[in-house]
Amino acid sequence: MSENRIEKVFPAVCAAVFVAHALSFRYTVDDAFISFRYARNWVEGAGLVYNPTERVEGYTNFLWTVFAAVPIRLGLDVEWFMKIAGIAAGVVLIFAVWSYGRSRLGERPLALLLPLPLAASGALALWSGAGLETSLFSLLVFAGVAAAAGERGKRPFLRSALLLALATLTRPEGALVFAVVVGERLAAHRSAALRDLLPALALFLAVLVPYEAWRIAYYGDALPNTYYAKSGGGVYAAIRGVKYLLAWAGPFGGWTILAPLPLVFLVRVKPWERTFLAVAAVLTAYVVLVGGDGLPYYRFLVPLLPLFTLLSLSGLAKLFPWPTGAIGTVRLAAFALLFALPAYSSFGGASYRFLVQDRQRIELHWKVIGRWIGEHAKEGETMAVATAGVIPYYGRIPTVDMLGITDRTIGHRKMPDMGKGIAGHEKNDMEYVLSRKPTYIFHYTFLLPEPVFTTGQFKTPWNPGLRELLESERFNREYKGESAPIGKMYLVYFRRREGV
Repeated sequence: MSENRIEKVFPAVCAAVFVAHALSFRYTVDDAFISFRYARNWVEGAGLVYNPTERVEGYTNFLWTVFAAVPIRLGLDVEWFMKIAGIAAGVVLIFAVWSYGRSRLGERPLALLLPLPLAASGALALWSGAGLETSLFSLLVFAGVAAAAGERGKRPFLRSALLLALATLTRPEGALVFAVVVGERLAAHRSAALRDLLPALALFLAVLVPYEAWRIAYYGDALPNTYYAKSGGGVYAAIRGVKYLLAWAGPFGGWTILAPLPLVFLVRVKPWERTFLAVAAVLTAYVVLVGGDGLPYYRFLVPLLPLFTLLSLSGLAKLFPWPTGAIGTVRLAAFALLFALPAYSSFGGASYRFLVQDRQRIELHWKVIGRWIGEHAKEGETMAVATAGVIPYYGRIPTVDMLGITDRTIGHRKMPDMGKGIAGHEKNDMEYVLSRKPTYIFHYTFLLPEPVFTTGQFKTPWNPGLRELLESERFNREYKGESAPIGKMYLVYFRRREGV
């Protein structure tokens, strides 16, 4: 096969491998069902809300949540529709990186490897098919940065502004990327850049200001409730964020793409490289400062993968002239093996074991429990639960989210040890939960072979607030333990006593 033929076929092969890679996980994260519940309520006329009559922005992905309304309106399976949409965005991202990278690296053999680190990435594969917005956000960020990088004039920045405005509607961090792009260009070109940037800034604000005005008018907050529920912790969160970054760069295999990155500085840094470096540095710092993420496979670092890939390959291209013949082929194969190495995380390791367990929790427990609630709960009944996605989505009754992701009171509460626990699982307020008088409290969302209550069911690291119920006089006075057979298993829960 000729070299030109290989260059045309290899990206398609990588894309096909990526699709198979993403589907192999067979995983939809619990958090995705929060967005699906918002979208379904909107389609059914209750508004873009988690619970009817309660306006709380418990999602961080407005554009993705609105898009989820499409399959629901059409009567399609929203879980699989959004899974395929996310994988499709990942495929487009792979081709976008390959196309843009070839324009920057030229005809060097290294350009052939551009799609490989992305296709081999367990993080990109998993989070493209997990039902969340990660791959779409990564695509919009990359396209927005690429449109502006190294270019001058109004048109590139207008495209960049529009793409990064859409990225911001997908996740709030898009605004940070736009600020970095603008700041980097102003620092490099000053007055000349300002003339080009003003129309782009006007376009960005024309999209975001009306949206922000609507958000404040509709939800009452300037930022999503998820920000308040997960932020805080100061130095403790930053320490957790450093550990998060190091775990990805080390055991998870991120070092394979990071190791060549310093080579970018061997020769004078090009304008496009400077833009990519600035965005990558700020996004990395952001991930560290917020304390990383409590979910597996390093979701928050996925948008950085395309940036690191291009920078590392550009650095390798600066290291030495690429030899022809057999030596060049062997060297190319060696780097291909290096960049494919992180794929091992998709078949083993701590993250993979966590993923397998989480998949079992969702498929064998939470979906079953949610459907049981949907079949047995009566009109007007409510529940409190810490797993706010799958169970409430299928259960359909009003829900108090005991971790505060979709609850304003818990989400805004100040916690004394914030930053020391699991990211996104630190906020709690059991007295407030009891004040909401939920009909059911699902303290342990797992099916058991026997209907047994133990103190261990209240002592879970992912919901530390449950421990308070053990010593709560009000809880013991107002609630009684019950169990329900589901197949050959049992669901244990607490039901509010009548007349209290």
